[in-house]
Order: sequence, then C-alpha cells, then structure tokens
Amino acid sequence: MPLARFFAPRAAAAGFAALVSLLALPALAAPFCGASARLERLEALRRDPHGPVMIAAHRAGHLQAPENSLAAVDEGVAAGTDFIEIDVRVTSDGVPYVMHDHTLDRTTTGTGPNAQLTYRQLRALRLKGDGSAVPTLQDVLMRSCGKVLVDLDMKTDKVAPVIAVVESLGMVDQVVVFDSDSDTLRAARALQPALAVMTRLRAGLALSQINRGLAPITQVHGDPASLTPAAHAAIAAIPARIWANALGDVDAAMARHDASTCVRLGALRAMGVSMIQTDYPALLRATLQTCGLSGALPSSPTPSAG
Repeated sequence: MPLARFFAPRAAAAGFAALVSLLALPALAAPFCGASARLERLEALRRDPHGPVMIAAHRAGHLQAPENSLAAVDEGVAAGTDFIEIDVRVTSDGVPYVMHDHTLDRTTTGTGPNAQLTYRQLRALRLKGDGSAVPTLQDVLMRSCGKVLVDLDMKTDKVAPVIAVVESLGMVDQVVVFDSDSDTLRAARALQPALAVMTRLRAGLALSQINRGLAPITQVHGDPASLTPAAHAAIAAIPARIWANALGDVDAAMARHDASTCVRLGALRAMGVSMIQTDYPALLRATLQTCGLSGALPSSPTPSAG
C-alpha cells in the first residue's frame, strides 16, 4: 500500500481539525460588519429627536436600478441618503429575502403569489430590469454594511429568521425594524432587546397603546391624516423623531419643480416630520436646503399643537 494513500486520511483529518481551530479564533469569529465613522454619525442623528432632516430612499433607491435590488442599494448610497428602505419577506423554508409585492409578476421573471416560495425557487428568479437575482436580506445587508442605515419594512410576521440574519452580520445597530402591527415589533424586540423599531400611528389607537412594551422608541411613522397636533405633541413628549413619506404628490411636485414644493414640504415639517422617505433622495436633500427646511426643528411643538 503506497504511503501517500496511508497518510492521506490522517492528513485530511488533521487539516479539518486545524480548520476548526482557526474558525474558533476570536478574529475570525468577529461579525461581518463592524462600526464605521459614517454609521456612527448616522446612528447619532437617528437617536437625536431634535436633529436635522434625515432622508430615506424608498425601496433602496430605484430611479435607475430595479427596486429592492443590490444595484438599488448602490444607487441609494451614491445619492447620499441616510436610510434605505427595503421590504422583507421570508421563504417558506425560512430564508429572508427582499421584495415588495406579494406576487412575483411585476418585478421578477416569475408569476403568481410568493407566499409558498422556497429558497430554491427564489434563486431561480431574475429581476426585471437588470436580470440580477432576487436578493436575500443577507445579500442586501452585506452590500449596505457600514454605508447607510436600513429600514426593514416587514412584509412578514416571521421575525426570527430576519433577526438571526441581522445578528449574524453584527448589524443590529444599523437597522430599524418597521411594521404597522406593533405585535410584530414586540416579537422582534423579545428576540433582540437592543433592536431599534419604528411604530406607526393608527386611527383609533392611542400612541401609548401602539408603543406599549417597546420603549425606548426613537421614531414613529405618521402621515398627514394621523399627525394631528395631539399626536405630534405626544411623540415630542417621548421624545422621538417622526417619519413620513413624500411619495406620491409631494415627490411628483418636486420632480417637476412645481412652485408648491416648498409649501408641501413645509407642511410636513410643521407636523414635526424629521425623517422623510422619497423616490428622489438627492433631489429632496437639495430641495430642502433651497426651501430652508433641512435644519433642526424646535424641541417641542408650538402651543397650538395642544
């Protein structure tokens, strides 16, 4: 029997043991994504309830790239946005991925509902626009790491796989989890108490009920209908930032350089809004500056807020 054949299994076993030892070293066990100066600055801004406007790119930034794609992440980062907003779902076999719709038809080469989509089926799909793969949450977070904060708009109540991905990459401090159902946020916080969450104002529910068990809250999602003077005052009392969308009429006016744009954005700011989601992040930042609306708000609502 040749000696090489005799020693090969032993060499392979020794090599495997060495690999296990290397993987156990702290340096190799460190999270994928560490701190960066930019993210530390953005995180400090996010926690400052009286800070200047922060801008979020809707579906990551999709003026040129397919929405919720890796190219959209790059586009949002290049636009200088503070947040990218992405939509998170989970395959039927437990893999978090990024897609807005509950069907495949509009954005992918697939058809039909995605509720029972498996990971294998997901990987066979391609995005319309650039032919890239539908990204997993891990793909997106590895792309955004250290560059931009990420708003995880939950399109699922399967929070455990989502939190597992965030934790495994060492990115708990780089994401905010959003859902209009506070029970989903409570489930996420139960798994990771340090996780930032964003609640949503809802008609017929007091802010204290919406936020129950979720302190600390540093941001609340509102809209012109829900951001009454009383709601504005209640959020200011926490204190927390207010997130609202420029999507639709405000974005459209801004894109066509309509004379009403400053008035529309000023109305949002008057409601206490200091985080604005848009399809036009670079244009919004420039427009806010032109309108004189990009700075910090007063520390509390005006007396008329009640």
